[in-house]
Amino acid sequence: MRTYILICLVAILLFGCAHDPATPGVSDNPSANSGDLQTTVGGDISFHDPHKLWAAGNLYIDADHDKVELVSLRFGGIHLNVLKFFEESCDDCLMITGASKNGDGTYNLSIRITHPFPNHKELTVFDPKLILMFQGSHEIPAGPAYMPLNDYVLSWRLMGDPEILNPDGFTYFWSPWYDSGYPNPIFNYWEGKYAFGGIPTANINGYLDYYSNEDRHMLESGASVEKTFHLSLPSGPIVAGYALDVCWEPPTVMPVLNPADDFPITANQPELFRFQVIYNDGNPITDWYCCNMGTPTVHEGRVELDLWYQLPDASNSRQVGAWSEYFDLCKAGVATADCDSPDPEHIRCTCGGILCGPPNGVYQILACEFHEIFGPLKPASYPSFDVFEVELACQ
Repeated sequence: MRTYILICLVAILLFGCAHDPATPGVSDNPSANSGDLQTTVGGDISFHDPHKLWAAGNLYIDADHDKVELVSLRFGGIHLNVLKFFEESCDDCLMITGASKNGDGTYNLSIRITHPFPNHKELTVFDPKLILMFQGSHEIPAGPAYMPLNDYVLSWRLMGDPEILNPDGFTYFWSPWYDSGYPNPIFNYWEGKYAFGGIPTANINGYLDYYSNEDRHMLESGASVEKTFHLSLPSGPIVAGYALDVCWEPPTVMPVLNPADDFPITANQPELFRFQVIYNDGNPITDWYCCNMGTPTVHEGRVELDLWYQLPDASNSRQVGAWSEYFDLCKAGVATADCDSPDPEHIRCTCGGILCGPPNGVYQILACEFHEIFGPLKPASYPSFDVFEVELACQ
């Protein structure tokens, strides 16, 4: 029975739970460990996509914020159900371990994730992230043509929404607006049979990383990781969606002895694993000529970024745009500059922009990065997102 379950889980990781799967492409030389691009193909997807949905469901916090519950989704009609194996093999693999009010309108929610199959290094996963999806009130107008969505909706505490105050990053994966390109429902958002209060509306959502080993951000076989979400919550009951996103590709060496070496680098995510845009070192903006309207400097505007590998159709430049309904900071995407960066590979200058103009106050801005060769205005295959705030105190 244990062998059967293992075979089924491998099939799930290979086929992404599709009931009519397509076999993923593999390296021409599977014994090699060069990290060359391997293409995972299924449905209408024709580009590299190692992302897998490992668990999904709804998160409920009662009106007094005293109780919280995770309710897993059930995917009817799906024969190979990753959630089924995730739960049956480990009944506490996704578990709330603590919840408390902080007395200042914020809330600590601790969740532990345990890899469901100990002693199976071949099932090591990479870049695991637990995404929380809320109702969103901040609507940002349509982005440029290279962006994957037509319009953007963000949750923001200053507009009365729940918000993660300590995110490791942001993503559009698995939101109600997400279209994976696969026809099977497990690849897209499902509301869940116990949902109330409507489905989450935000399509750019925050997450926390859940890797047990910093080396390639691995969640190792059998490992447990606990993280605490610091949340801003409005009054009343809260309904949210959650999704556990992991990346995986077949190992190039079997049996797997050292996952960091025995999996191709493309088992990691192709988008950036760290992406942050910062203006004026995060301080309130008082100068009308800030930021980077003169000689560019990382102190007036910078982007911090890290990625695992360069795709064959990628550019050495990093195209970064940022905008909201009030600001247009290189919305079309302009290559970042080395400028006075102490580490040009990972820290670069943003293009200049005048932020003063709107009334003084705090503003939420969306940023996007893509590292493909700039060409026809078609949606980028591997966009990365950041959501940041600027405070205007212009003289």
